Amino acid sequence: METLPEGTLRFIPLGGVGEIGKNMYAYQVRDQILVVDCGLKFPDDDMFGVDVVVPDVRWLIENKEAVQAIVLTHGHEDHIGGLAHILPQLDNVPVYGPKLALGLAKGRLSERKILGQVTLREFGPDDILSIGHFTVEPIRVSHSIPDSFALAIRTPAGTMIHTGDFKFDQTPVDGLLFDVAKLARISEEGVLGLVSDTTNVERPGFVPSEQIVGQTFDRIIREAPGRVIIASFASQIHRMQMAVNSAQKFGRKVAAVGRSIQTNFEFASSAGYLQVPEGIRIRAEDTGSVRAAELVILTTGSQGEPLAGLSRMANDDHRQVRIQENDTIILSASPIPGNEDAVWRVVNRLIERGANVIYDTIMPVHVSGHGYSEELKLVLNIVNPRYAIPVHGEARMLRRYNVIAQEMGWRKEDTFHLSIGDVLELNDTEGKVVDRIPSGAVLVDSSGSGAIHEVVLRDRQHLAEDGFVVLVVGLNRETGEIVSGPEILSRGFVYM
Repeated sequence: METLPEGTLRFIPLGGVGEIGKNMYAYQVRDQILVVDCGLKFPDDDMFGVDVVVPDVRWLIENKEAVQAIVLTHGHEDHIGGLAHILPQLDNVPVYGPKLALGLAKGRLSERKILGQVTLREFGPDDILSIGHFTVEPIRVSHSIPDSFALAIRTPAGTMIHTGDFKFDQTPVDGLLFDVAKLARISEEGVLGLVSDTTNVERPGFVPSEQIVGQTFDRIIREAPGRVIIASFASQIHRMQMAVNSAQKFGRKVAAVGRSIQTNFEFASSAGYLQVPEGIRIRAEDTGSVRAAELVILTTGSQGEPLAGLSRMANDDHRQVRIQENDTIILSASPIPGNEDAVWRVVNRLIERGANVIYDTIMPVHVSGHGYSEELKLVLNIVNPRYAIPVHGEARMLRRYNVIAQEMGWRKEDTFHLSIGDVLELNDTEGKVVDRIPSGAVLVDSSGSGAIHEVVLRDRQHLAEDGFVVLVVGLNRETGEIVSGPEILSRGFVYM
């Protein structure tokens, strides 16, 4: 890796552009690299046997002596889920993050038996991190999970603002507002580049408040004749809080069902991010002893994941929860692009079992954690950067953000539509893509055998589409004569 001259900075997306998920971004100044986030994304339907997809970090591995740290913006899986797979390849470089993000990451690192080898360093909203040539100052933002931050990254080449995931919520669940004053104060010093979330750039106006979801939960839980089962991401601490609040109002117990949501529920409550009144929570194994009309169940599976709690319930394959006719199921999430078919399969099966399923096109049981177009414009105006760099979005979202920036007065050559692996070089006078590094995606299964190679995935696809035929013949080793068979075994090819 070449050493950059004074006054020059490079920004390299390793994931999170042209896609939703596996957010990971590298900043290079002189001979040092700072990485922001290390996420995963869900596999596509045709990725047979693949559990997660993480960024290809070959370039970081080749230059791992230059990598100073990984800094996390918040605790969602698309920002922290790749740590357990990638950290061992980077000699367990230090990881800085908010308390909640690190707490959620510890569970994944423990599962991979590498927690003891990892250096985790917690930061809060008032901390300033000195990491090599980089000085990082967190800025509290509103999102769908507590402890979410934008990052002001000061370097000898200039200051970069990395927004992470954000929105403006004037009535947040935890009462903590976006620290706009801090963002404005730092921006007044001058900002070289704004690296901005673009997920909802196509939606006009401002995103609704999370409190709308809480009001809907109140109505549903008050009127439901039987159990209420709420499915969301295991890291959706704000949704857990609203479910607990509603359950308490209407005299119901709460059970977290599923390993990941139980782990996160316990950590969030012990760390003070989740307020659970005494006596309201029961164990998952005790749900059968509580009257249906007095129970709220929290589970995972809002994206149709085949092994998640809601999918198992839909398939009548869950050890603790069997769907009943009076059950009301709330799908408190919107499908991530690419997951729609899996989500609706689960919804249809639940309805066929007699449940009443409520999702966000029926009632407001979900609001996005990502700001709409007016919120993105507001941040762009406050920061007033030299360069506008959209991330965290598919190609159409990145393009739309750049169009908006240009309509607001930014020159076309100062807005960038990057692909994974593009090396964007910035200085005071110009910004341009100067190179492309090896990059892409690594497919991982749960066997622990490492990455799944393309040839294996292709073979799995052929087997899934075409099936196979095996011919078994017993031969005499000495004479070569057939002594048994031939026997034909067919799977997925033709019914015999």
